[in-house]
Amino acid sequence: MQTLLEDLIIDRVDLCDEGANSAAFIELYKRKETSRMDVQEILKQMTPEHAKVIQEAIDNLNSSLEVEKNKVTDLTSERDKLSTELTETKKSLDETEKALEEAKEEHKPHPDDCTCPECTAKREAAEKDKKSSGNASFDQTETFKSMPKEVQEYLSVIKQQKEAAEEELRKSREEAAEAEAIAKASELKALPVDKEKLASVIKSSNPEMIEMLETINGAIEGTVLNEVGKTASNNSSSANDAWEKIDKKAADLASSENITKAKAVSRVIEENPDLYREYLEGGAN
Repeated sequence: MQTLLEDLIIDRVDLCDEGANSAAFIELYKRKETSRMDVQEILKQMTPEHAKVIQEAIDNLNSSLEVEKNKVTDLTSERDKLSTELTETKKSLDETEKALEEAKEEHKPHPDDCTCPECTAKREAAEKDKKSSGNASFDQTETFKSMPKEVQEYLSVIKQQKEAAEEELRKSREEAAEAEAIAKASELKALPVDKEKLASVIKSSNPEMIEMLETINGAIEGTVLNEVGKTASNNSSSANDAWEKIDKKAADLASSENITKAKAVSRVIEENPDLYREYLEGGAN
């Protein structure tokens, strides 16, 4: 059975590698308490030379700390000043925005059929001026100058946005017209005109002119293909078979896509070069 021993007075402790009772737990306390020494007491116990070096280091450190403390104070003061200025600027901005909104609301145009006294008086004055001076021109510049500065700035921004939107719309329409003209020029392959020049002509042409170009292109394609058909009838059976395949594919294509036979034959030849080569090697020229 374990025994707890308390309030023992030990006058000697022998140290060894391993005690007789390895399971024992011993707590030792010092009876005499030591007082905490401060820096000055430590310096007094040093030699004068060492104490002087340590004291100088402490003084330098205190001086550096004082400088940094002053910097922090200055930065804090500057921060407080900037914060105050920011608050005042924000307040001024809010007041300006409020004044602008009030000015916009004050100068907001009334409906044409407004019956308020001011609008009624304006309409009567306008009618009177029109009768007395005939076709008097509206001086837009003078009217704009008579408006408050905030309203002038607002209208200027609206005008710039409108002009930018109109420019973007113009560019978009030009690009669409360019793409449409190039696509149409690609369809008119039989015309002996450079593709870019033909696209430029198409852009400036009316629908009647474009229809005429399509008719000329179809006539050229039809003439060429008719000559090919006539030559094919005099060729060998291999050429005849190849042409029959081309003609059948063209008929199916013309029926499914609702295009002319001449255009269909041209597309079949482009999409089936081997079949067209077979037709040529069979004796066609």
